[in-house]
Amino acid sequence: MKTIKMQHELTHDLEERSGVMGLKLIRLKGYDPSWSLGGTRESPLGEVTEAKLQSIVARMQSEFDMA
Repeated sequence: MKTIKMQHELTHDLEERSGVMGLKLIRLKGYDPSWSLGGTRESPLGEVTEAKLQSIVARMQSEFDMA
C-alpha cells in the first residue's frame, strides 16, 4: 500500500474537497510531504473562497503530518 500521495493525487483530492479547479501545488520540503498552492488561475479567487481553500490545505497538511 502506498502511503504518500503523488502531487497529481493531492491536487485532485484538493480540487474535489474545495470545488476549485485548475489548482497547482508546489512541494516545499525534501522528503517531508509539505505542499503549497502555486501557479496562477484563470480568474482570481474571492477572499472567502481563498480562505476556504487555505483551510482545506491546512487540514490536509495535518492529515499528512499525522500519517
